[in-house]
Amino acid sequence: MNRIYHPWWLWECYPAGFYDTKAKVEDEVARNMYKTFLQDLKAFGAGMDRVFAEWPHSCEQFLTNTSMNRIAWLGQSAMCITTGIPSCYRGGFKLLSQEEQDAADALAQEYLTKWENKRNENI
Repeated sequence: MNRIYHPWWLWECYPAGFYDTKAKVEDEVARNMYKTFLQDLKAFGAGMDRVFAEWPHSCEQFLTNTSMNRIAWLGQSAMCITTGIPSCYRGGFKLLSQEEQDAADALAQEYLTKWENKRNENI
């Protein structure tokens, strides 16, 4: 896969609050919201669908970078686009049981593979 770069001002995740350092709720609440969101695989999948549809530049910027943790980026992005909770609360992932972490990671990998396959079809 060829790496695609976009300037930061085109990243849709930026104005959406992905890089904010504070949520509009208490820190513990934000981390628990992250946990609850990832436990709900249907909501998590819908969030990833929104990321792919609404953040095309951000997806190209980050998902074509195979040297980063793209699974984590998808989880953080789906959470942000759905709830407005920034990526700095990603520690909520560690509140999941190992089984729940594995299920969320597997779903994100499935969606990432679909995104890659769709890109390959359009090239």
